[in-house]
Amino acid sequence: MATADMGGGDPSRLRAALLGALRPLAAMLLRFGIGYRDFAEVAKAAFVDAATAEFGVRGRPTNISRVAAMTGLTRKEVRRLRSLAAAGTTTGPGTVPADVLHRWHTDPRYLALPGVPLELPFEGPEPSFAGLVRACAGDLPAGAIRAELVRIGAVEEAPSGALRTIRREVVPASALDAMLEGFATGLRPVTLTVGWNAAVAGVGGRRRFQRSVTSRHVPVARAAEVEALLRGRLTAWTEEVDDYLAGVERSPAGDDVAVPTVTLGIGMYYYEEPRAGGTDR
Repeated sequence: MATADMGGGDPSRLRAALLGALRPLAAMLLRFGIGYRDFAEVAKAAFVDAATAEFGVRGRPTNISRVAAMTGLTRKEVRRLRSLAAAGTTTGPGTVPADVLHRWHTDPRYLALPGVPLELPFEGPEPSFAGLVRACAGDLPAGAIRAELVRIGAVEEAPSGALRTIRREVVPASALDAMLEGFATGLRPVTLTVGWNAAVAGVGGRRRFQRSVTSRHVPVARAAEVEALLRGRLTAWTEEVDDYLAGVERSPAGDDVAVPTVTLGIGMYYYEEPRAGGTDR
């Protein structure tokens, strides 16, 4: 691939790093029948979107000629991809179901006791499930959110007809759900942090937290034991962080006071490198 000036860096190192990052992604996409052409179309759109939004002058979008020069695409292709983007919709990180579960488990209005979510009637006087959805997602239909939460096994209907939550996190119900959720809540946040830290590395800026702990000599027979221990500790810690962020979210001035907000968070994951002759995990 053609590589722009990297400030004296070795282009082969970039190729090797990209290949290492894209290899498990390619394997996952191939399992779903997604080939290079589909990936390339999405990649082109991402390059055009990034060049348009982040490299303009005085806050204005980058013009078509400059986007073409930056990305290596023709102006005709840039124009086509911009038109497709303008006609479509974009979604931010996370999902409404995840936001609903988060608030249901942390907002005192929806708790019987600290850490004990209320059973909620679907609609009616507050607190209700419909009111909870409105607080998280505005005018999205509460019935659709209920159906999705039931589908993934996070909510069930009590004999009284009220809804009860049986999990505080979204656990994908299918392999496709797992991939889509991983893109939104795993791959995208990691990429944002890596990109930020790379951008500020040469100018002494404030780096965002980015750490990993790896052992290359764990006996295969003990891998399951290690994973189980780490899963328990990390689950407990992420729930503690979730409770802390819920407290930060609540404005001291009251929920009816609009204040500027930002989306932030942390992400943790367990991984194993593929064994010789095995598959990526």
